[in-house]
Amino acid sequence: MTVHLIKLVVGVSDLEDYATRQDREVVDFEGRPAFPCWTRFKPKRAEEILKTGGSIYRVIKNRIVCRHKILGFDIAEVEGEGKFCRIMQDPEIIETVNMPHRPFQGWRYFDEAKAPKDKGVYVPGSYEEIDPQMEESLRQAGLL
Repeated sequence: MTVHLIKLVVGVSDLEDYATRQDREVVDFEGRPAFPCWTRFKPKRAEEILKTGGSIYRVIKNRIVCRHKILGFDIAEVEGEGKFCRIMQDPEIIETVNMPHRPFQGWRYFDEAKAPKDKGVYVPGSYEEIDPQMEESLRQAGLL
C-alpha cells in the first residue's frame, strides 16, 4: 500500500496562486528541480513513503485540490529557529478531483483509500474554479 501525506497550503487563494508561488521557490535537489514544503518534523515513515512512491496531497481553502510526488526529505537548519524538515516535492502539480477536507495543523499520513482521483497534470492558466457545492452536485449526478 502506498503511504501518502496531506498538508494545508496557507496564504494562497486558489490553485493558480499556488502554482505561481511554487514557481518562485523551486530548488535543486539531488540534481533535479524540486519544490520544498517546510515542516517542523520529518515523518517517521519517510523511507516507506519513498519506497512506495508516496505523494503529498495539498488542501487549499478546505478542499483537496492537487498532489505532488514526494522526491525525498532533508533536514535544514534555520538560523534562530532550529532544525526543520523539507519535504521535497516534484514541481509537477497533479490536479485532483476537489474534495472537502477540514483544517488541521501540520501534516498527516493520508490513507490511499481516501485519496481523490487524479484529473491530470495541471497546466498554468487552465484552472477554472467551480463552486464546490455545484461540483459536488455534478459529481453525484455522474457528470464529473
